Order: sequence, then structure tokens, then C-alpha cells
Amino acid sequence: MSTTLAPYCAGEPSLRLAAERVAVFTDLHLQPSAFHEIVAFAASLERLIGQADAVVILGDLFESYIGREDFVHPAFDPVRMTIAALHASGCQVFLVRGNRDVLLNQADARHLQFTVADSIVCTALEDKLLLTHGDAFCLGDLPYQRLRRISRRPGMRTFLRMLPHWMRTRIARRLRRYSVLEVARKPLDSMMLTLPKVAAVMQQEGVQKAWIGHLHEAAEHELESGLTLHVLPAWEPGTAPRWIG
Repeated sequence: MSTTLAPYCAGEPSLRLAAERVAVFTDLHLQPSAFHEIVAFAASLERLIGQADAVVILGDLFESYIGREDFVHPAFDPVRMTIAALHASGCQVFLVRGNRDVLLNQADARHLQFTVADSIVCTALEDKLLLTHGDAFCLGDLPYQRLRRISRRPGMRTFLRMLPHWMRTRIARRLRRYSVLEVARKPLDSMMLTLPKVAAVMQQEGVQKAWIGHLHEAAEHELESGLTLHVLPAWEPGTAPRWIG
């Protein structure tokens, strides 16, 4: 692995979640052009009404999120309506920011009946559990981490959301094309997790376990001091959530 690492950028402080039955999804990458996947995910959420105390979407709900206009797009009606039904049933819904939906903010949360976070600590278990997207731990990817820090500077999210929709769309498309090209060129070790940093953050948060997404393939890592990291696979239509509790 590269010896040159970017500084760690956590984002906002972790939220504490005391719910006992928590359903977790990650890396859905929903978009209007794949409406069947939106409908399939809404069906997965609907089955959780009365079953889950909380639902956590662990980043990248959207293929690309450039503002509330995306979430209120008619194609996303099934998901928005089901989140509203979960909320009405007493189930909390959390959207953790990923690399594709970094512009999610608290105004979206109030308007659309969910809570936005950069990370969550589940406290109901004997072994406390950290939930976060995971892109912050790929510290060997210097260009991406530089972009990540810029997008999380105070006021930057607000500034970007104030741009005209057409401009945000153009920026998102250019960033997506750049990302595809860069991933093809990058050495694999630059996109790997920096496991010592994961362990350090887990110790700082006081947790014994962590679940992340971002890498799309399931994996398990035994870290120092008996800590355990699980990488969850990306969601696919028909797959069940991962349960806590």
C-alpha cells in the first residue's frame, strides 16, 4: 500500500442511535432511468413497516444527488412515500452521506422525513457498532480525499446547492466521467481501506464493531484489540437488509 496517505476527514460528529431493531442498506445508486430498481427498493422498505425500529441507508442511495430536486423527482415517489409510511409507523429513517450524495443536508431531512448523518453509533447492543459509508477510510486515494475535504468545508455544501440546477447537473456529470476514468487508472492499493485508521476511529468512538459500504463487495477484517470491520455488499433488487439486533 502507498506510504503517502491523505488526512482523515470524518465529517459531522456521529449520531447516537439506541434503536434495537435496525435494518441497514448500502450503495443502491438509484436513478430515474432504472425505475424498476426504485420500485424494488420501495418494496423492500415497505416490508419493514412494523418490523424495524430504524432503517439506515449507509450512503449512495442515489447514483448522483445534486439537490432536493432529485429526491422530489416523480420517479422517486415510491421511495419517498414509503419513507413517509415508515416515519408514520414510528420507524426512524437515516441517510448516511456517501460519495454520491454528499449534498444531502438537514433541510432535506426535515422536508422529507429522514435524518442525515455522516456516521452513526448504535448503542443498544452490548458491543457498540459504528455505521459509516467508508469512503473516508480510503486514504491512499489522494485526489479523491482532497475533493472530499473541499466538499465538506463550512458553507461549501450550501454554496454548491445555491448554484442553478443546470450547473449542478453539469458539474455532477463531469465529476462522474472523471471518476470513471480515474478509477481505471488508479493502482488498486490507492483505493484500499487504511485499516489502522479504521481501528483508531473505532477506538475513538468507543465501538467494538463497524459496518461500512462503498467498496460494494462483502469482506471482514479483524483489526487490532479485537475490533471487527464488516464491509457490506452493494444492494441489489430482491436482497434483504442486514439487521442489527
